[in-house]
Amino acid sequence: MKRLAVLICIVFSPLVFAENLTLTGSMVVSVKQGTIDAEFTLSHPPKMSNYVIFINSGMNIQYFRNEQDNVNYAYRKRYNRDYSFESFGYYLPDNTGKGMFLPDTLNVKYTGKFPVIADMQKASDFGDWKGNIAFNGKTVRADGLQAAWYPVLYDVEKDVYYDALQYDIDVTCSDCESIYVNGSAPVRGKTGNFASQKPVELMLFAGDYDIAKLNGSYFLNADLSEQQRVEFSGVTSSIEHFYQSKLEIPYGESVVYIHTTPVTKKNNWAFVTFPTIVLISHAEEGLGVIINGQNSDSYKTFIAHELAHYYFGTYRVFNSELGDMLSESFAEYLSLKLTKALVSESVYKANIEKKLAALSEANLTPVSAITSATDYGDRNLYVYTYAPLIWLLVEQQIGEDKMYLWMQKLLTTDTNLTNYRFLTSTLQSVLKDNQLFNDIKTNVLSNPEVINSEVVF
Repeated sequence: MKRLAVLICIVFSPLVFAENLTLTGSMVVSVKQGTIDAEFTLSHPPKMSNYVIFINSGMNIQYFRNEQDNVNYAYRKRYNRDYSFESFGYYLPDNTGKGMFLPDTLNVKYTGKFPVIADMQKASDFGDWKGNIAFNGKTVRADGLQAAWYPVLYDVEKDVYYDALQYDIDVTCSDCESIYVNGSAPVRGKTGNFASQKPVELMLFAGDYDIAKLNGSYFLNADLSEQQRVEFSGVTSSIEHFYQSKLEIPYGESVVYIHTTPVTKKNNWAFVTFPTIVLISHAEEGLGVIINGQNSDSYKTFIAHELAHYYFGTYRVFNSELGDMLSESFAEYLSLKLTKALVSESVYKANIEKKLAALSEANLTPVSAITSATDYGDRNLYVYTYAPLIWLLVEQQIGEDKMYLWMQKLLTTDTNLTNYRFLTSTLQSVLKDNQLFNDIKTNVLSNPEVINSEVVF
């Protein structure tokens, strides 16, 4: 999740998903009442001996039931914020009471009731975030993995979330004018069937909003003129082309842009659930604030960061204690590189100076010493500010060409854990120079004083 500062050659793809894992079923939503009633079937999960199924903590479970629909399974519930802040994790105990089992087909039915926050006079200043199931009186917004409005399977031993899956679901919303589920085309109406044969993380956006389309991209609740959509589409295409040419990995499908309001007074940010990019703000001009803003060049860097998440966060899903940092920091690094190349040198330098100023009195853990997410300290400062500068320092040592080659390795090298060993082994395979490699490990990745007043970017 990224908070906005002002408003704001084909290669092997290592996407993590179970080939046959499928979600089917139906859901009834009310944006006025803040309710979700769901009945889903999860089919063909991968084999695993230690798992949980995440479902948002606001959902009340009616049952987990067998494929023949004649037996309710006993289930257990866990909560561990290290795995999910927003959800409970459910599992089915086996006959011994010491283990668990996971059937090939599992039916689950649940109901959720959430606050509808339409009156900003009574809203909190802060407290909205990506994993929030947010009803603002006009729409409902629910991310996939974090919000877990559908069952998300997690392999505990492998640290893998199976949030991307094939699906075929029906959604009904009597007080909606439009409905959208990630990976399927938006539908005008109060009911729709949404399906994807390609595994995708499901993001839900339903309510009263307009739908526009240009060059394959959808704009939902965007409030953009035709000219603005053309300009927005042009900016998007130029960024995608830049990343494709540098990483030599084709960009994914056309992006869907959504604008919606937060359920708080002061939260303004954006997030990606590819191929959807969601901008959340109270700006009356919707997405037009990016095109019309006084600092429109700066907003292009925001778009560049979000589009970079196709590679770092979707094309490759990172795990282990470094997962969050790798996804966000390399997306920010790519955004800086694009800003310097396509936006302006002055905007690039201003971004660097702002990051250096933020780190002037920071005491952060070197990359090599990160053993858990708590070692980040200030998470936003680490992943958006400190780590991207570390990658720029590595680039100074190895050159831009090898830096892009290293990122290709990070995106395509097959591994179960994207940890520090993975990070350094991919770098070593690119450098083929042990002295240089050891210098970088010692002086950059393990040096707590590596970013100081004498650093020049």
